[in-house]
Amino acid sequence: MDITKNQQFHLILADIAMAMAISVMDAAGRPSVEAAGYQPGSIRDNWLRQAADKALTQRVTALANAGLASLSNLPASELLDKAERFGVPMDTALAQEIAVHFKEKREAVLTYNR
Repeated sequence: MDITKNQQFHLILADIAMAMAISVMDAAGRPSVEAAGYQPGSIRDNWLRQAADKALTQRVTALANAGLASLSNLPASELLDKAERFGVPMDTALAQEIAVHFKEKREAVLTYNR
């Protein structure tokens, strides 16, 4: 099944947010990702699949959801920094494409509401 760019970008940001939340709440469960085998959404899905502690799962998921909203507002350079710090494969071009995508979505809402 092919995913849209919008879906891909959301899954990548969800992975970054999840990796950030895991590093805060479950340092032992911090994911390691090979760039060649990375699929958007896999960090989140793999961690949730192996998580046994329901309370920890709820805390990590809540923190990741909050982080996702914040990540969608970052410029490309900061987005790339977060991806690199938390082990989500991303290059400069992809970071720029994601940042522009979310900026255009925000601007479209602002234009529509006028």
